[in-house]
Amino acid sequence: MCGIAGIYNVRGIDLAEINTISQTLKHRGPDDEGFFLSNNEGHVEVCKGDNTINELQQLTHVLEVNFHPTLALLHRRLSIIDLSALGHQPLISADNRYVMVYNGEVYNFKEIRQELQQKGYAFNSNSDTEVVLNAFAAWGKSCVNRFVGMWAFVIYDKQENTLTLSRDRFGVKPLYYFKNEHCFAFASEIKALLKLKAVDKSVSETKLGAYLAFGTISEPYQNLFKNIFDIEPGCNYQLNLNTLEFQKEQYYSLENKLPKNISDIGSNTQKMEALFNQSIELHLISDVEVGTCLSGGLDSSAIIHQASQQLKQTQLKTITAAYHDKLIDESNYAKLVTDDLTNVNAYYTYPDAEKMMAGMEKMIYYQDLPIGSTSIFAHWEVMKCANEHQIKVLLNGQGADEILGGYYNFAGIHLIELLKKFQFNRFFKEYQLLKQNFTPQIKTAVLRAAYYYLPNNLQQHLRAKERLSYSFIKEDKLNELDLQIPKRGGKTFNEHVNLSLKFGLYELLRYEDRNSMAFSIESRVPFLDHRLVDFIRTLPTDQKIYGGWTKYILRKMLNQKLNDQVVWRKDKKGFLTPQQDWKKDVMKTLTKELKESNIPSIMDRDYILKLCDKDFSHASHLSEFWRAYSVVKWYNVFNLNV
Repeated sequence: MCGIAGIYNVRGIDLAEINTISQTLKHRGPDDEGFFLSNNEGHVEVCKGDNTINELQQLTHVLEVNFHPTLALLHRRLSIIDLSALGHQPLISADNRYVMVYNGEVYNFKEIRQELQQKGYAFNSNSDTEVVLNAFAAWGKSCVNRFVGMWAFVIYDKQENTLTLSRDRFGVKPLYYFKNEHCFAFASEIKALLKLKAVDKSVSETKLGAYLAFGTISEPYQNLFKNIFDIEPGCNYQLNLNTLEFQKEQYYSLENKLPKNISDIGSNTQKMEALFNQSIELHLISDVEVGTCLSGGLDSSAIIHQASQQLKQTQLKTITAAYHDKLIDESNYAKLVTDDLTNVNAYYTYPDAEKMMAGMEKMIYYQDLPIGSTSIFAHWEVMKCANEHQIKVLLNGQGADEILGGYYNFAGIHLIELLKKFQFNRFFKEYQLLKQNFTPQIKTAVLRAAYYYLPNNLQQHLRAKERLSYSFIKEDKLNELDLQIPKRGGKTFNEHVNLSLKFGLYELLRYEDRNSMAFSIESRVPFLDHRLVDFIRTLPTDQKIYGGWTKYILRKMLNQKLNDQVVWRKDKKGFLTPQQDWKKDVMKTLTKELKESNIPSIMDRDYILKLCDKDFSHASHLSEFWRAYSVVKWYNVFNLNV
């Protein structure tokens, strides 16, 4: 896992800026540092930085280069596989045609390596990096179709004078870019791009307004800046350096129709278990210690159980966020899991309001963007605890709720689909069972699902009436922006899965990446092996929600493997934090800080200050308040202008 960045500028590159970007990304790769520089006259130099490994100290320092480059590629390394100097980047191909900077893990690299060796490619290292570069040399951009893993890479083709940028299927690994008429720049994090004088740092009023009003932007895969863009998941981009023409090509789409799965639940449970176990096996490949997050929920419990079985005698560390408030604490469920596993050492961290206020500025800096709720801070504390226990790779359960339908809206959509098929008896039976096994608020889940059948203008009216968030925006600005409600929810189960992956999961993966990399930890998400995802997407809905149980096939897979209280638990909490109590604990500090802060010109300061004294009974209102606070915090941390 690493940090990457690069600049192409026809007017030349300021080497001090390149060095500054590298230092900005140091947390993503503290183990090594490398640079590749070239210009239009054919001058090329591979350089070192302040943190380059001892074996390469003979290289020229990037600040001492004696020519003016127009292209610079830089890499910060977090050593995970093949810890030797042979894993140094930027990596240059054997024929000197290609230069690559790469962030991620391609877990099936050993199989691809064998295939490439049969084609005549030679290898100097045991890293997946060399496999990725040779795969590109052998098969071009289509090589990514063979990869199982997470990645963001950029490859410079000297012969064609192009940059190829690629990102994994779901956006686990980040990559951003800025482009104008003479400059193109990319980086793993937005904060690195903000260090460049050429980059427009303006925030989009429309995007910020949408984020305040809806908690998301109207289209997926966007951020709040006007001219800094996300490389979209499942896509390859190519930049022609002669013309600065930029093209996007999608290699993986959630919209592609998959064959209908007609197998029974028993057969499909066996198939899913085989795919899941294979994914865990691949995600455990590492030359450093691997640990796991353990919330006490079904998904992380599944991961730790299978990981412990595969590692056998190797001790495995788990990290759990715990609370003294038993209404939200799940550590008892985590303990039920770890107590049954002999090779697991469990560690607990206790996030609280005081720690949050002390650490919020730092966390927002590393996040690059505002956060949706205080649960992101709890996740931050988990990563901090993992770092304190020398864990360098951490498995987590992101993606399971989205692909298996674990959220409230999925249960509501399932019930509505039964009504649409005139299956009234099944509807009433499932309604009662979901009320019994999943949530007493199943009526609310149905109403939430029905909301997406309404016309957009009515959706917008109801949301404005129900939520606080429109009031965060000054009335004149609200009229001027004419915000359009984003389509985050689908009318069918499968459509809702796809939208959940594009919106909600994409945001969660950003939180996951930034929090983990802030502590130089590689976070891995086994549920997002695309073969497992595509298999689950083919399953009929009644194998995901059945008999009042969500994620039914996963529960069947884990039955008699994990404690019944975990497998068949009825009080899904969803990584909660005591947001209301925390707000009360720090109200004076919050109010003082907001009074003294600069806020975006579109926001209503007086309204936000009024909310500091308000007790919220509505959980959504409370999350909205914290979201608005995080926007103000972000605005000040990065000294932004809207």
